[in-house]
Amino acid sequence: MVGPSTSVLSPAGNNQKSVLVSGASFAGLATAYWMTKLGYRVTVVELASDLRRGGTPVDIEGETIEILSRMGMMDAVSAKALPPRDVEFKDEKDATLGGLKATARSDDISAEQYEIHRDDLLDILFGAVEGSVEMRFERSLTKLEDRPAGVAATFNDGSKEEYALVFGCDGNRSTTRKLVFDDANSSSYFMGGYFYLRVVEETGMVPANTSQIFSVPGLTAMLNGYDDRTDIALAFRADHPIEYGYRDKAQQRRLIHDHFDVLGWKVPAMLNHIDKDGDFYFDAASQIRMKSWSKGRIALVGDAGYCVSPVAGLGGSMALIGAARLADALRRHPTDYAVAFNEYECKLRPFVEGVQKRAATNRLLKKGLAVGVAP
Repeated sequence: MVGPSTSVLSPAGNNQKSVLVSGASFAGLATAYWMTKLGYRVTVVELASDLRRGGTPVDIEGETIEILSRMGMMDAVSAKALPPRDVEFKDEKDATLGGLKATARSDDISAEQYEIHRDDLLDILFGAVEGSVEMRFERSLTKLEDRPAGVAATFNDGSKEEYALVFGCDGNRSTTRKLVFDDANSSSYFMGGYFYLRVVEETGMVPANTSQIFSVPGLTAMLNGYDDRTDIALAFRADHPIEYGYRDKAQQRRLIHDHFDVLGWKVPAMLNHIDKDGDFYFDAASQIRMKSWSKGRIALVGDAGYCVSPVAGLGGSMALIGAARLADALRRHPTDYAVAFNEYECKLRPFVEGVQKRAATNRLLKKGLAVGVAP
């Protein structure tokens, strides 16, 4: 439970310039990067034993390009940029019903756009903070207590430490949000569907630089082809949230089979990969809508506070934008985190809510679920 706090950082104490970042994905690594630039000592905790890998490519455009340029990463991103992909819509017999041909990248700087594998961007971000922040894997928060001089954090190994600020960057199922915010249980907005994603070695099911989509009412199957790998994505509609074990992979596989065993096209071959050992991602299509993204000395960044939903295809960009906007606010108000947090939220919220509204009204289709997911 979070107690009262003051708005001005304590002028003394060992925790004065130390911050804790919970979560080591895009939001966490980007937040860690910016906090080191502001002179903080940064500790990042991550429940997994290593960086969480997998997921479909990330679109880099607009403000995200400007932010990555400020971070000195755009050369590395452009070097890893993927070629444009054709999109083909298929019927059950694999006939092409229509599609979109890939277009060459524009010379217009204002229309500049890149796509990069999620793992490549993760490695670029991690490389920028490795050695300058303390990384603690297999570590998570169990308690946060906001005090006048700092936040007392208790970890899953029983250890306790105090920090000037804490940032929850731990995804749409954020532990930080659950520990701190009273409306955590009501913040998730269900968008009427579920999706499965797995990245495997190149399968031969789809040509390189091509996306193929097969849909029937309520069910969508998609393959993304690259030179060295294939994305397998399946999504289904649901009128109400389904009770299932978030970490029960066997149950999640059964849910996919229950919905897709009846389909033809390339779905049987896709299902064969579902039953093999290896990581995959399964979750509801949902958004996180909160009244506030901060409380006391604790603030949320990215999906933890304002997940726009995987069907929006902007989760990675939103994490980078959120981390940079937060850092800019703290740079302008270095001695008053409360003012900084308020500015961060007031300036970013209209953009977030606009993206969430478009995702809820345009991308979730009545007869199928548009798939464009990055966990």
